[in-house]
Amino acid sequence: MENRQLAKGDFERAVGRAFWRKVISWLSRRSNDLLPFDMVRDHMPIKGQHYLGLKQVEIKKIVGSTGRYMDFDRAFLPVQTHTRERWVNIDKAHYDQVELPPVELYKMGDIYFVKDGNHRVSVAREWGQEFIDAYVTEIKIPVPLTTDTRVDDVKNKQEQAWFLEKTGLSKNYPGQLFETGTPGQYDKLLEHISFHHWALGQKRKERISFEDAAVSWCNTIYLPLVEAIREQGILNDFPNLFETDLYLWITKYLWYFRLAYKDEGYFDQLPTKAAKEEAARHLAEEEHQPLVRRLILLLQRADWIDQMALEQELASFYEHTQLLNSRPEAKLTTTIPGQYEKLTEHIAVHRWYLGEQRREAISFAEAAQSWYDNVYMPLVQLIREQGALEQFPERTETDLYLWVIEEQALLRVEYGEDVSLEEATKQLKEGRSSQG
Repeated sequence: MENRQLAKGDFERAVGRAFWRKVISWLSRRSNDLLPFDMVRDHMPIKGQHYLGLKQVEIKKIVGSTGRYMDFDRAFLPVQTHTRERWVNIDKAHYDQVELPPVELYKMGDIYFVKDGNHRVSVAREWGQEFIDAYVTEIKIPVPLTTDTRVDDVKNKQEQAWFLEKTGLSKNYPGQLFETGTPGQYDKLLEHISFHHWALGQKRKERISFEDAAVSWCNTIYLPLVEAIREQGILNDFPNLFETDLYLWITKYLWYFRLAYKDEGYFDQLPTKAAKEEAARHLAEEEHQPLVRRLILLLQRADWIDQMALEQELASFYEHTQLLNSRPEAKLTTTIPGQYEKLTEHIAVHRWYLGEQRREAISFAEAAQSWYDNVYMPLVQLIREQGALEQFPERTETDLYLWVIEEQALLRVEYGEDVSLEEATKQLKEGRSSQG
């Protein structure tokens, strides 16, 4: 009778603790419920199931149940009294040192759901056990479920699983989770990949599979920016966010940042500070979350964001032109955002003239090679011979190439006659029309 009284006292204390945990959960607005197995399973694409046998399982990783998820809270404390007798009997067995049979569990991701043995798990946890013997059946799913996963997170996990399945990224990048804590973000990622898919097809003039486009997007756009986020330690300032959340916001900021430069002339470049202010204004108008405003303040103080914009443009330029495949020595670097689009326009014009000259269709890659050999490098060689770069120590040969072309156009308008590249380069070197 003494052990039974002790067990009854344990149950009352457990119910009392469950009550206060419920109050704290309500105040913190963080779910304290067990995960319902059927709901989670129905939202997840199942990749297979197999029996693991008898295992020792960490009790803290058991956070769900197949049928008793309403009877216990997240810590497996009883939140009701109708199964008091069952709970007390199992607790008494612990006092009597009676060995209980293993429980039965389902494993999904890194967490477990009780198939049979909810009260045994509850009592074992109350006794402070760290492990429990269990017969385990694992259900394979493509996304991670952790002890932090709550009922409210399941819909987002479903979107994550669908995204990974559609893109094939779970297969090609098994260690990259593409996690986000905000519902609806995976639709935005798919929009990014869909646009990249279209652009890639336009550039290569061939059919590209969506999976190949997703790999290209990941290599050339997503991962470089994520690496920058890691190197800058930005997540330290946003501990409740994921890399993918920051990727989406910073990508939008970079888009507006580049857009601020787009229509500016080579000699009248919009100051970086003004471009950042313009990008910040657009992003703040579109995203109203307080965390976005914090991120904007960080980005406006950051120098690396300018370089990231340039690196993304350069990667896209090389992918479009395939220039490095045929001219690995080609180093077309510019210090001003938006200029690779101008280089692409130059190649497009050269492609048209080349097609007219040869009376045949010319691929963009072939036109890029011809432009590099017959237009770009001759002018760069002229810039070198005249030592023009010495007047602009913070600029590059590609900057000067673009400036000379515009200088030539300005001089033609002024004099009403053709002006040689040599004269345009000389004028630029002497400082005419330049503010570099």
